[in-house]
Amino acid sequence: MRIASLCLAMMMSFAARSPAGGVPIDDPVAGEKLARELRGMQPQENAELTGTLRISKPNSLERVLPLRMKVTVMPAGKWKSVYEVRLANGGVESLAILHATNQPPQYELRRGDAVDAIVATNSTAPFAGSDFMLLDLGLEFLNWPTQIVIAKEMRKGRGCDVLESRPARTNAYARVLSWIDQETSGLLMAEGYDARGKLLKEFEVNSVDKATGRVRKMEMRNRQEKTGTRLQFEFDKE
Repeated sequence: MRIASLCLAMMMSFAARSPAGGVPIDDPVAGEKLARELRGMQPQENAELTGTLRISKPNSLERVLPLRMKVTVMPAGKWKSVYEVRLANGGVESLAILHATNQPPQYELRRGDAVDAIVATNSTAPFAGSDFMLLDLGLEFLNWPTQIVIAKEMRKGRGCDVLESRPARTNAYARVLSWIDQETSGLLMAEGYDARGKLLKEFEVNSVDKATGRVRKMEMRNRQEKTGTRLQFEFDKE
């Protein structure tokens, strides 16, 4: 079962991209067109995956948390992704992300039965104590007002468009650079920079299942805090 949704990748599946004839560099109109195409990627079917969230911090043992992810296709071009993690204390934290074509994602973060009301206005909250913020999992940066392709580079043996995204107002990031596979529209790597222009976080796809094209493992690293989180999915039981 191949998944092709905005919330998943670009993070979860590599679906063929329609030939664009080359995206111009330093052209904000072309950059916004590419971002709009990426935002328009939608899942074709419901899906449910299991895996683990592995959180590493200096001078601490790695925390391994069971993860369940569910994607639900909804009417009118909407879809919902739910990430659910069972915490070490036995509690459950879940994040629901509602997507609509070319609309910013909407979040609902629950800890047990309690809803975190702050995330409606602050998507920089971390998910389950990991290095993934809500806006990372929602790929919110694709909705920011400034989108420019600044380069074309090879990464992991693939030709990529390097998309620079800038928010109207600096949040955790002042800009995000994304390496988008020119053939598949897969998000191979990303870097988030803070208001001082310093590298804050790095995202990388580590492993892809060759048979299905789906991502098995991806990682978010906080370069300033020297922490890291690996998100690994299991496909063998399907």
